[in-house]
Amino acid sequence: MNLRQVEAFRLVMLRGSMTAAAQELGTSQPSISRLIAELEAATGLALFTRIGGRIRATDAGSAFYREVDRSFVGLEKLEHSAREIRQLGTGRLRIVAAPVLALSLLPMVIERFLAAYPRVIVSLEMRSEGTIQRWVSSAYCDVGFATVTPDAFGVTSADLYRLPGLCALPVRHPLVARTSIDASDLRGERLILPSYADDTRAPLDRVLRPAGADQVPAVETPYGATICALVSRGLGIGIVNPLAALDANPRRIAFRPFTPAILFRGFTLCPQLQQANPVVETFLKLVRETMEREIGALRAGRVDARSRRRR
Repeated sequence: MNLRQVEAFRLVMLRGSMTAAAQELGTSQPSISRLIAELEAATGLALFTRIGGRIRATDAGSAFYREVDRSFVGLEKLEHSAREIRQLGTGRLRIVAAPVLALSLLPMVIERFLAAYPRVIVSLEMRSEGTIQRWVSSAYCDVGFATVTPDAFGVTSADLYRLPGLCALPVRHPLVARTSIDASDLRGERLILPSYADDTRAPLDRVLRPAGADQVPAVETPYGATICALVSRGLGIGIVNPLAALDANPRRIAFRPFTPAILFRGFTLCPQLQQANPVVETFLKLVRETMEREIGALRAGRVDARSRRRR
């Protein structure tokens, strides 16, 4: 597969015929037909059906076009942004993140970043782990923030955090009186646990089962923010990423250390071939500074006090 074949395919999809695509590329219709045939051979996909001299995209062709179009849009944005990011203070920063980061830490960082660099346009998208890796791999974004170990081709990654989970409790629950919560304390309690789509569910099961807290959970959900929202309504007890506690309402939910420790991890992801970008580098520096500050507050047990001041 090469760029010429992909470009020919994209134009056929956009213009509706090989003849129109050939005119735009300044070549002949047989050349376009040959490029499409080569692309079909390279991908193993039947991209078009040919009926009575006319072509129509197959389901596979339509699905492949969506991925091709996303890549072309990304290339066009990069070309435009390259002129803007030569100097810090102008340009566009495209971020994609897992929900726990998009809803907690990153808004804090963006607030600080825009206060210092108001001319930069920031785009923050909240997506699944697989989409985060695909977008970073294809340079559809400048930086990604994930919570599972990245394995996509064309991605460079770095550890952002490794944090033990917290037990989230309704503020009037009797267990709030304890300074920490052990797995055995949860026997017979209504539990709100991560779904099996979350990497932490399996190790959490391995901790709860021997402690006798192996009751069927009241609710399962992959999002820490959702667990906190449910806990704050008194629907049960959850184990969450500490980042989910950063902006919680201390009048409705309390957090305590949980043992044995359940580890939550975070990663920064960048396109492997991305050149040095001062906007991204400055943003990542603020991410690390903000993370250190907020986690320091969590470890010092000042989450509730800080949240009250914010409200």
